[in-house]
Amino acid sequence: MNSRNPTSRNPAARRNPTERRDRMHREELTRWVGDTDAFLDRCWRTTPAVFRPGPGGGPAAPLTLEEIDTAVAGGLLRVPHLEIARAGDPVHSSRYTRSRTVAGVTTPGYADPDRVRELLAEGASLVLRNVEHWHPATRALTRALEGELGRRVEAFFFVTPPGAQGLELHRDDADVLLLQHTGSKHWTVRGGPGDADWKPGAVADGGPALLTDTLRPGEVLYIPRGFAHEAVGGEGLSSHLSLTIREVGTQQLFTSLQRLLLGSLPLPSRPPADDDLHAAAELLLDRFRARLPELTAAAVVEHARRAQLAEGAIPGLGSGPGIAALAAHLGTARPAAPAPAEGNP
Repeated sequence: MNSRNPTSRNPAARRNPTERRDRMHREELTRWVGDTDAFLDRCWRTTPAVFRPGPGGGPAAPLTLEEIDTAVAGGLLRVPHLEIARAGDPVHSSRYTRSRTVAGVTTPGYADPDRVRELLAEGASLVLRNVEHWHPATRALTRALEGELGRRVEAFFFVTPPGAQGLELHRDDADVLLLQHTGSKHWTVRGGPGDADWKPGAVADGGPALLTDTLRPGEVLYIPRGFAHEAVGGEGLSSHLSLTIREVGTQQLFTSLQRLLLGSLPLPSRPPADDDLHAAAELLLDRFRARLPELTAAAVVEHARRAQLAEGAIPGLGSGPGIAALAAHLGTARPAAPAPAEGNP
């Protein structure tokens, strides 16, 4: 592990995402950061770090450039799953998408592979958002990390030409683990927000640099939640996979508190008379008095995190039998496999 300039922040921020989980089962996280105990204790939420695995170690990107070519050229990839930006400004989607007409319905926003390649050649950067929505291997990766961290994990893939900068200095509302896939990219990570009311997005000044480094294929960078960062493409065509590890906020805590307190309590939506209204209020108070003493902060946080995971779940992707399995179950006749060419085994 190669970490730079630890910061002194609120110790509560250091509470790691597996403090109440079995620390012996973190196989995927180990591939990314090596010693997970050291990572969670020394870096989580406080310190940006670079991880350089030894020969044969480290994670492998589940998505290749060839698969990206196939997805972009395949005709179904649309905005907002892809975006192109240049020097921090998004390129209008009309410059790299086209409309398609199916059954008389015209829908805009489909990727135009020729225009995408032209813009990349001109120095723009390509961003593929939520790759786990449509790429099964990436979804398997995010799902594995979700199980280990107890957090919602999303995947983004960036392609940046040499010397180009797709996004300006900004903060993300997530912890980020990113894997350099091809080429190289020079990163600068600055400090975290000064208070709890910060907002994600571009920032004019993120303070002094805490880490500056160039990532090459197979190397991993960790950026704590809210730490300002920016990057410039280095040698060759840079591509990297970013895994954003989401966290709940106070609004999600409030929603979970309501659900934990109320449960399935039946309440009239529009009490017709004052007596009915007061009776409903008393019913609420009785429920709160009964359940509030039993609740803990940890229970509310855990409920909110589980709700966030459920909200981000993608039904049916990579789970259960598919169409081919159904055909086999029904004894469906299918074309015979082609015979091998003469001279081939």
